[in-house]
Amino acid sequence: MSEDLIAETFGDLYYPGSKRKRREPKVEEPVDTSWDKHPRPTVLPNGKEIDLFTIGALAIALGRPVITIKLWMKEGHLPTSPYRLPTKVDKNGKDRQGRRLYSRSMIESAIEVFTKFGVLHVKRIDWEKYRKVTEEIAKAWEKSRAEETAN
Repeated sequence: MSEDLIAETFGDLYYPGSKRKRREPKVEEPVDTSWDKHPRPTVLPNGKEIDLFTIGALAIALGRPVITIKLWMKEGHLPTSPYRLPTKVDKNGKDRQGRRLYSRSMIESAIEVFTKFGVLHVKRIDWEKYRKVTEEIAKAWEKSRAEETAN
């Protein structure tokens, strides 16, 4: 048998001492950073219509996973969502709160505050050092909520 036929037949097999074929490098797909693709138009009790977004949109806007945003809220680094979908009752009869929702102005203000303090693209945030971030986001969200719910 010729060497070409052997290489063609058994060329992709690996055995100890043989050289593996190099893999093609993975091509990184661009990450979609558009957080405002899927607004949820909602009419508030005062009759104003606003776009609300899920926690996933907030996570994309801040460049973090959703679990991180939830953890920050649990630890008090981010305020909780002022808007929620109606509560649901689970199969055990317990009330569960609905999804967290955020208005466009709330997400934009969170982006502005993170950018102002230079923590938007930082891998880890030392919250002891950046307590002002929490305070400013809380004030901005309170102001947004007041403007949105005013008659």
